[in-house]
Amino acid sequence: MRKLVHGAWMLGLAVAAAGCASATASTAGISPSAGALATGNQSVSPAAAAAGTPSSAAAAGPLGLLSIPAGATPWKVNTNAPMTLVPWIDQFFGAPSQASEKSLYTERGFVSGGFEGWINLDGSQQSIAIARFADANGAISAFDDLSNYLRQKPAPSTVFTVSADSAVGSVDPTLDSDGNAYVDVTARVGDYLVDVHEFSAATADPAAAKALLLAQVDALKDGS
Repeated sequence: MRKLVHGAWMLGLAVAAAGCASATASTAGISPSAGALATGNQSVSPAAAAAGTPSSAAAAGPLGLLSIPAGATPWKVNTNAPMTLVPWIDQFFGAPSQASEKSLYTERGFVSGGFEGWINLDGSQQSIAIARFADANGAISAFDDLSNYLRQKPAPSTVFTVSADSAVGSVDPTLDSDGNAYVDVTARVGDYLVDVHEFSAATADPAAAKALLLAQVDALKDGS
């Protein structure tokens, strides 16, 4: 199986926060074991990654992304606009996978992408990534690839499913350098791939990740 390096927006945060000594995401997304499927399991330092302006939650984001919760602090890396193939892949995948994923996503009929992340008032962090394809076949292929990756993550990660929308997720209880555990869950909605990350202090919170994913899925269904 080809190596999939997922969650590269955490790597991108280190770039976005260049010059900030408190940045903690410079090694995110890289697995310590050769040949293992890597994951973006690193949350971000609020001082390094936050844009500093709390959200008013007034409007939805590009491609139907949910609005950032009121009072939450957006990440600096947010584009607040639809993303073309190259920047979206560079945001979503780690450097070792980007060239091959650009080719695959082109073949799948990638149309546009969207991404947003934020720090909640309680200190937890969440992000949503969306990719839209020319037809459902492209989204199915991308979802199959990502869900298989999540299913095969090694212990101590555990896999879960959400029957309501056939979502697949992974819970990683290993704490990152900020003391956060990590949940990653993905689903397909028609022509869209949706992926949600949840970072929470000390203990993983799959319920929050599931709730955010279902909210995003419902919003896309309502807008279709």
